[in-house]
Amino acid sequence: MEEEYEMIPMGPIRKLERRVDRVEKTGATTETIRELVDIVRSNQRVIDDIVKINSDMMNRVSNLISSVGGLNDKINDFMSRIEMTSEPEPQHEEVVVKSQEKEEKYKEIEEKVGERMDKLEKRVNLLILSLSKAKLRRQEQVARRPAPA
Repeated sequence: MEEEYEMIPMGPIRKLERRVDRVEKTGATTETIRELVDIVRSNQRVIDDIVKINSDMMNRVSNLISSVGGLNDKINDFMSRIEMTSEPEPQHEEVVVKSQEKEEKYKEIEEKVGERMDKLEKRVNLLILSLSKAKLRRQEQVARRPAPA
């Protein structure tokens, strides 16, 4: 089999080769931009979830605060009913001592509830952070996977 040869100018062929190289490079950049847009979208979803969780926690804490306030009002009402304006009679001294002991217990319980609320808030914040980190890791892993051919 004989090969045929022609004389043609190489300038247009070189221009076509350069254009093909640019198109190939531009295609990779578009792919990178798409991956970045996907990452931004997933980050926005994580932020939206965190905002929802945060607002839900704020609502729950405000409900809890109002409940504790109601409990405090009831305790104050109870204590005001127990208080005596005159000196306690000898037979009522035991009642007064018991009511004072109960008052001290209520104060301790109120302090413990406050401490528990602080601990709960810290745990919830840690949980939110760990969930958001886990989502980000999963999204990064998804973004790193090679695209199917």
